[in-house]
Amino acid sequence: MIDQLNATAHDGTRILLSPFLPGDVGRVFELCQDADIQRWTTIPSPYSMSNAEQYVNEYTPPAWREVAAGTFSIDGDGPELAWGIRLASDGLVGAIGLKPYGDRCMEIGWWLGASWRGRGIMHAAAETVVGVGFAQLDAAEIRWRAAVGNYPSAFVAQRIGLAYQGVVRTDRGIHKDEPHWSAAIRTGDPIAPRDDWPKL
Repeated sequence: MIDQLNATAHDGTRILLSPFLPGDVGRVFELCQDADIQRWTTIPSPYSMSNAEQYVNEYTPPAWREVAAGTFSIDGDGPELAWGIRLASDGLVGAIGLKPYGDRCMEIGWWLGASWRGRGIMHAAAETVVGVGFAQLDAAEIRWRAAVGNYPSAFVAQRIGLAYQGVVRTDRGIHKDEPHWSAAIRTGDPIAPRDDWPKL
């Protein structure tokens, strides 16, 4: 089942990826007060409790309802599959998602609380989610975009095998019209570090 995924970080930390629950609202609000999350992701800034409630209770459930009903599809512009990143010792620490864009293409995105960065947690979570995208969701391509300057996100993208494609513009939320780094991985490509990225 794709709603309960397990991963292990390089330091041995066990990770559970699972859907958000109503009880996660307060934790999402707390984590999203982080200045880096607000700067580099598409969440609203400033981030309010009502933003957290909308994300947990309205934005994330539709895709999981479709998964449960067997109707989830990546052939159109459908709802995002969003997993909470959870540790046994700390509970919810971040989020990762796959958003369908049609033609068997999906976009991956993530955020992680400041206290858990640099431990390989996001690397392990993203590697797992990319694998699920190909093996269980039948994606042909998974894309990534990040505002130029978001080096930690770019490092994860390079480590999980996405091929750098250049700088693009985006119409997304608070980063509208900002230059973004773009990368992608296609079915059959190794989910492993690449050594052909330029110096960003």
